Amino acid sequence: MEKYSLGIDIGGTFIKYALVDENYNIKEKWKIKTTKFETKDELYDYICSNMRYIESVDVIGISAPGLIDEYSNVKSFAAPNVVSMYGTNINDEISKRVNKKVASINDAKSAGLCEFEIGNAKGSKSSAFLILGTGTGGCLCDKDGVVYGTDSFAAEFHNIPFMNFETKKIDKMGDYSSMTGLINIYNKKVDEDKQVAYGHEVCEKFLDEDEIAKEVVKEWIHNIVIQLIAITVTYNPEVICIGGGISEEDWFINELKKHYKEVCIEYLEADFITTKIERCKYNNDANILGAIINANLKNTEFIGQKCYV
Repeated sequence: MEKYSLGIDIGGTFIKYALVDENYNIKEKWKIKTTKFETKDELYDYICSNMRYIESVDVIGISAPGLIDEYSNVKSFAAPNVVSMYGTNINDEISKRVNKKVASINDAKSAGLCEFEIGNAKGSKSSAFLILGTGTGGCLCDKDGVVYGTDSFAAEFHNIPFMNFETKKIDKMGDYSSMTGLINIYNKKVDEDKQVAYGHEVCEKFLDEDEIAKEVVKEWIHNIVIQLIAITVTYNPEVICIGGGISEEDWFINELKKHYKEVCIEYLEADFITTKIERCKYNNDANILGAIINANLKNTEFIGQKCYV
């Protein structure tokens, strides 16, 4: 019987599953709605009860939101529907229910690992990944793979400090460069009856030559570029890959590359930065594929901790 890996991407809205072969080809995908449970046991039972083909699965790779350390301990609260995961060890919880080898990783780090191993950062000695969604997730890789940092907090790019001189408070850069940031910028410039709920609505108006939307998108892309320059100044990687649904749009990637180059020259007063801006190759499937890659790469034992890979 051919052996497969099972990838699981635990999100705040949906939990996605994929059966994947040894060449990282997805054979089947399915998803369920993320349901909020009061206890961690109810949530993990729910996740495991919706697995399929478990008898053909050799290893399970899991991607999940929030701060997850190298030992798969969930060290922060994330989306409201998965708060019961806080303080748990994902590997332990899943493995004891299905008796399979399990490894887990933060969702943005999972996407970055996927691109590092089989995507648009493959072969690079240094790379960074900025995932644009409700917030801005991130990942750093060196030649050996994901860089976690002392507290597994490395590449939490959403939290790069951004000084708000109006409020005199330190804001988070991701609040300005995420899709949520795009929505907020637009809604502050229009009357209440014209406000939007989704970022794609602003982008559609931009493509229809709406003047306010054009002004808003220009400001938003500038915010993203500021975040990219902060990453560049800190790490100066060979490549920064952009993920999230918006990265699939050619107009967006082209404008981002152009403006990044312009601002680098203007801000640094010289044209010496060679860091490339690219889109992620595996966008919708990056989290699941990265989770499986992580499971396959994990060592068999962590000092002082249990790991089932």
